[in-house]
Amino acid sequence: MIRHLLQLIGIALLTAGAVLYLTSQPFSSEDKGNANKDTQISELKLQLADVKAALADAQQSSKADKKTDVATEENKESENKEPVIQTILTISSGDTSKDASDTLEKSGIIKSASEFESYLTKNGLSGKMQIGQHKIDSSMNFAALAKELTTVKQ
Repeated sequence: MIRHLLQLIGIALLTAGAVLYLTSQPFSSEDKGNANKDTQISELKLQLADVKAALADAQQSSKADKKTDVATEENKESENKEPVIQTILTISSGDTSKDASDTLEKSGIIKSASEFESYLTKNGLSGKMQIGQHKIDSSMNFAALAKELTTVKQ
């Protein structure tokens, strides 16, 4: 019991000493703390400015890299492109969309007559081929080909 009482008295004395120490410090230590904070803030602002400058440089180099990548891709695409085949497809009376699809495949305008025929059927265009001469080329997609072949020629 006495031991416990002595421990409590020791803790109370330590606490009182700490309070006295903290309250007896002159106000100049607070000023030093503020000065340290101001110095830290100034240093952080300088670091932030450096990071912003580095970010701006990185963004500009990234833009330059993207422009180079786009130019490289365009060059690759132009190298990989097959030559455009142009022809005039003549549709006569009695020709079906299957006949036109087969002719387009044989001339190299499309890769698959059956795919084009399926496209025409799916879009309700297989029976709407128009008689006449139709100027077409291999750069046209199925929609453009269908539009051309279903347009009345004079």
